[in-house]
Amino acid sequence: MRKYFEFYNGAKIKCGEAALMTIGAELAAAGCKAPLLLCSSSQEKLGLLDKVMQAIPAELSEKVVLYSSVPMKMDQDVVKEIEKVYVAKECDGIIAIGGDSVMDTAKCLRLFLSQNCDELLPLLGNVINKKSLAPLFVIPTENGSGREASGELSVGETYVSTEAIVPDVVIIDEDTAMATNAKTIAKCGAFALANAIESYLYAEEEDPATAYAEKSISLLTKNLVNAAKDGDNEEACRATALACTYAGIAYGNAPFGAAHALAEAIGEITDETEDSAFSMTLVPAMKRALKDREQRLKTVFYLAKGATEYAETPDSERAQAAISAIESLFEELREVTQIYTKISQTKIMREIFGTIAEAAANRRSAITAFSPITKDEFIALLNEAY
Repeated sequence: MRKYFEFYNGAKIKCGEAALMTIGAELAAAGCKAPLLLCSSSQEKLGLLDKVMQAIPAELSEKVVLYSSVPMKMDQDVVKEIEKVYVAKECDGIIAIGGDSVMDTAKCLRLFLSQNCDELLPLLGNVINKKSLAPLFVIPTENGSGREASGELSVGETYVSTEAIVPDVVIIDEDTAMATNAKTIAKCGAFALANAIESYLYAEEEDPATAYAEKSISLLTKNLVNAAKDGDNEEACRATALACTYAGIAYGNAPFGAAHALAEAIGEITDETEDSAFSMTLVPAMKRALKDREQRLKTVFYLAKGATEYAETPDSERAQAAISAIESLFEELREVTQIYTKISQTKIMREIFGTIAEAAANRRSAITAFSPITKDEFIALLNEAY
């Protein structure tokens, strides 16, 4: 067991009815007079941009600079273009609305501006100056995994972890949390659940990340299916969005393992995206954890099913019951949204399992896991997931 941990979360979280209406006060407190607003074209079509602009005081909204063409995947060349706009328009802060691609773009922009660089690679292994950081306000939708509140940023195999990209404010409002489709909610909820469960399994007992992970697991297992079934269910959608943010905070501060390494490798090697892979990789990863994290799995069962069912289940069966509970949740999501729960449901062939396993074994998630994971173990997990 590790005897050391670090925990950092510098983000103010604002959640609930009319939370979005506080953005004007936050911009004023940060001294922002000409913020750059980032979103994708899909968020603009969904009307999210209008909702945010209406929440910004009129005298400030006239000075907002809009960039609404953020691509589906974060692209450093696009960030360079946005940086030119930011400088030319003399912007003094960043507002990001959307999911992971928009959040990663905003974080990368913040780094480029403060570090006087135009690519991430030179930052690896170097001390990142936290002075002169542009104020960053993020408004996540449910097509985000919760990474918006973390200090994590990855583009392909380039991975940056720094407190410098943790946002100043995270605003979760039902008007923005519900603006997506059921399948996206399911995929991103599964991603967040993997963040929460693996963080909880492998964080130090005293690490505050465990508290965020516990709350996230409890909220997701109770609300994710309802949010996917009914996008107008304000309580379920808001709880799911908040749970994703909590999972992101845990993910940014704790070790993780097999589910993440495999999902990242599947996204890298195949046509499937990383976020669609977690509903296939988390259950096998939890089964692997039985050998050394049984007690933590029992607590996952308690968080997922509650005190009554926990008490009625023999202690020797609780860890396995936790795995069954998550497996059942994913199958229920599949009935509603057709997400993948088995690799056999995709076009991924067994013949490339070795390639995926090799890529997974070289991922940071595998190297820094509670116990290092070998290529052969990953092949076994892929067969389990098939």
